Amino acid sequence: MIACLCMFLLPLQIIKKLPQQPEKEEISESETVLACEPIFISVEGLAEPLPLEDYVLGVVQAEMPSTFHLEAFKAQAIAARTFAIKTTNFGAETIKPTTAHQAFISPSERTPAPTIAQAITETASKILSYKDDLITAMFFSTSNGMTESAEGYSGSEIPYLVTTESLGDTVSPKFNQSKTFTLQEWNKAFGFTWTDDHFKALTLTPNESQRIEDVTTVDHKWTGREIREILGLPSTDFEIDATNPNLITVSTKGFGHGVGMSQYGANAMAQEGKKAEEILQHYYPKTEIKNFQSIQQACLKP
Repeated sequence: MIACLCMFLLPLQIIKKLPQQPEKEEISESETVLACEPIFISVEGLAEPLPLEDYVLGVVQAEMPSTFHLEAFKAQAIAARTFAIKTTNFGAETIKPTTAHQAFISPSERTPAPTIAQAITETASKILSYKDDLITAMFFSTSNGMTESAEGYSGSEIPYLVTTESLGDTVSPKFNQSKTFTLQEWNKAFGFTWTDDHFKALTLTPNESQRIEDVTTVDHKWTGREIREILGLPSTDFEIDATNPNLITVSTKGFGHGVGMSQYGANAMAQEGKKAEEILQHYYPKTEIKNFQSIQQACLKP
């Protein structure tokens, strides 16, 4: 009996003396990224680059009226941050301080509303992604009641830039506008002389978002975007009244290219009680809000 007991205890002694294997550490999702170097944004015309969040503050103040709702500012901050990081490749390239990229107010000229600063703080590092890539976060001032799709704008389909309703834009001072041309001004803009036959044959073809896709007349054809540029129109949703061919009036709805988030639409949603996340999901469907570190390759653990 004693011998059997000793034989039983011996393995236990051997097991005790074996070095204990360290327990496998559990790594949370938040620990899958390392602390990255801060991102600085180089703005064309500024001598020194700015910290990312300081840059975003200048964009939000430039892009939205100071009277807008906090949640609209937060949605704009996330979109602007996404656009900046994607455009500059995480700060490696320069960005323009104009609507060619994003409007921007330099630190020496800005006086942001407290809610704008709050929006930047509360959304710090947040961006929009689609399948773990930064999205092309296009935005604009005022819709015509619907946003334009990327396909309608450029012919290239993007899953999160599709036509969607934007019903609050009617309060925008830019929703309805008109521009009048004398026949001389009209001919100069187009580079040829219009006759009665040209005006009688004039046809405007709208697309899904009710913006003009094509304009045709005798021996000529343009896209809506080309006509917007030729005539300096605020939108591609337009009507042409040439009942008096010596004084042509072009009426427009909306302001901007119409793709992505409508700023006045976002503010209307915020005033209805919608949060920034809901606003962004409405205007950029199928996207996710993440911290930019989670998709920045330089920050990922090997």
